[in-house]
Amino acid sequence: MRFDVHRRILWAWLAVAAVAALGTAVVLAQPGVVASQDTAATSDDPEEGEADAVQAQEETPAEDAPSNDGSDESAASMADDEAAESTEDPQATNAPAQLPRGHVRPVPLKSTESPSEESQTGSNDAASLKGVQPGQTTRAALHAQWGAPAQVETIAGGIRETFDVEPLGRVRVTIVKDVVDSLGIRLEKPMAIETIVNRLELTDVEPVEVWDEQGQLLGQAYPERGVMFGFAPRSDPPKVLQIIVEPIDAPPFLARAESRMATRYADCIADLKQALELAPDNGRAQWLGAQVALCAGELEQALLSARKAIELEPKEFEYRVTLAKILAEAGDCPQALEIVRDVIESGKAPKIVVARASCMWGDLLAASHERDYPQAIKYHLQAIKMAVPLAGDPAMTVRREAKELLVDAHLAVAHDIGWGAWQQKLKVVPKWIERASAFADDAIANEQSSPEIRLRVSEQALAALAGIADPPDSHVWIQGVTELGKKMVDEARDPAYQAQLAWHVGVALNEAVEIEASRQKADRALALGKMALDYLDQGEQAGTQLPNHDYVRGRLCYRLGAILAIEQADHKQAIAWFDRAVPLLESPLPAATTDCGKQGETFVSMAVSYWEEKNHREALRLTNQGVALMERAARDGLLSKTALAVPYGNLASMHEQMGNTQEAQKCSELAARYDETTTK
Repeated sequence: MRFDVHRRILWAWLAVAAVAALGTAVVLAQPGVVASQDTAATSDDPEEGEADAVQAQEETPAEDAPSNDGSDESAASMADDEAAESTEDPQATNAPAQLPRGHVRPVPLKSTESPSEESQTGSNDAASLKGVQPGQTTRAALHAQWGAPAQVETIAGGIRETFDVEPLGRVRVTIVKDVVDSLGIRLEKPMAIETIVNRLELTDVEPVEVWDEQGQLLGQAYPERGVMFGFAPRSDPPKVLQIIVEPIDAPPFLARAESRMATRYADCIADLKQALELAPDNGRAQWLGAQVALCAGELEQALLSARKAIELEPKEFEYRVTLAKILAEAGDCPQALEIVRDVIESGKAPKIVVARASCMWGDLLAASHERDYPQAIKYHLQAIKMAVPLAGDPAMTVRREAKELLVDAHLAVAHDIGWGAWQQKLKVVPKWIERASAFADDAIANEQSSPEIRLRVSEQALAALAGIADPPDSHVWIQGVTELGKKMVDEARDPAYQAQLAWHVGVALNEAVEIEASRQKADRALALGKMALDYLDQGEQAGTQLPNHDYVRGRLCYRLGAILAIEQADHKQAIAWFDRAVPLLESPLPAATTDCGKQGETFVSMAVSYWEEKNHREALRLTNQGVALMERAARDGLLSKTALAVPYGNLASMHEQMGNTQEAQKCSELAARYDETTTK
């Protein structure tokens, strides 16, 4: 996270440095001196040396594929050429071998499935020192308690006084507006963290570690007590050299919330509530809340929080990108696209935010009703070119975000090629997936990114490979989902996080079913499909507000039925699945959520089984519904008109057997017309 938002924390560490410069030696001689009021990067470049591989990936568009601005060069070839040019080392050469995941990280006391009682009640117990409590004690009361200061100096915004306090020795007190603002102590020698924690009675508080921009550990904070430790330089394990006591404030809660956000949604939300109670107009707290809500599938709350964050801090462009992401998840791609375009064209957003916005622009084009994969590739490549130099940024947070963006952008290019109208997909798509996997491994090894990024690679790899008509063996990525996904779901302790993981595993296995079915691995596809349904059930909480919730489930049920109908000619069992699929697939969907041509073919396919099982009325209804969707797709240029020959032929046969001679003749003529188009 950005360190500059922790203004009080940053100021406190500067104060600690000033205390250290005095050279005073203060001994923490007895327990309970500070008590609560109740008691008083890898060196290998994943892209390096791949020039031959890039050359081998060049391809040309299929004859009926749209061109890229009139160029004969295919999108896949263009993607490889652009990637080959971006060969700068994405690692910082002088970066330490292991870096922290962020500026803050919690030091857990125990695993919990829900926020602690203290977090739920919002009660905080600020620390005090020998009767002096920051934020409460006045200067006069301080002098009455401790006597006259040994030294007084004027600082910006207030004064700083030094006292000789037995048995502590020298304590530096910062006073702002005639009230004690902080207390600073420097120990005679570094001491073990556990020793200080026990003596200060902090064992019931979960701390959060604080890092600088370069990823060096500075200390750790105890939000509910207003206490911070400054660690001795180069101590391993870290040892406490300085102690700061401040009023309870929002930044430490925000810091801990951000570090909990990846896997502990309930605890994160509890911290955000505390932060907002202390600082109601904090935009960053609202932004973090929006991200947690999005991960948990609570889209309405995510939208409210994101818009509030932008209202409070309109110049924070990353908040706008988050809002665009939420809108896209909610199915509003046009508005999301407008937001990311404004961010990019503003000329004021940080480079990493512009890179993320470019990647999202490509995602939105690929997910739009038009499925503009050629244009999507251009924006995904633009994001890659911007992210490569940022992956060597001195700031660890920028470096990590850039590498994670490179993972997403490479996977996005793989998806664009896999689902676009391009040749040599079988050769090109796996190459882009492999590059994404290499960046993921690098981010985990050198930036301490979450292992969840590997699950994301497997999930998106399957989504890309499912677009290939004759997909390759995908067991590596299926295994990644089934093994890593299961492990992460089983180990998750936060119910909302567990649901989110389960939903994503279910969606990924849905893609695996499509792949295995295309490869005529019927038994394997059926087993994966049933596993997918179990995970979708487990992840229902995370998926229920998603606009494609019903479609995901419906498509899976259809695919399982289709396997039984096509591979095993078991139409009766197939209909058992189709009866579950039809109402789900007929649910209203945003225009960009699904491919209406593919949806139409699905209805036509299911109708065959209903016809075979003598349910003629349902078969006719589904076929007509499918034809309407396919005609719309053909009008929009998303489906070849030749595809209409089959459903019209089916309608002709149905009407003929039902004695509808006139309708049968009409449909037969339409089938012949489209069939003639096929032979020309």
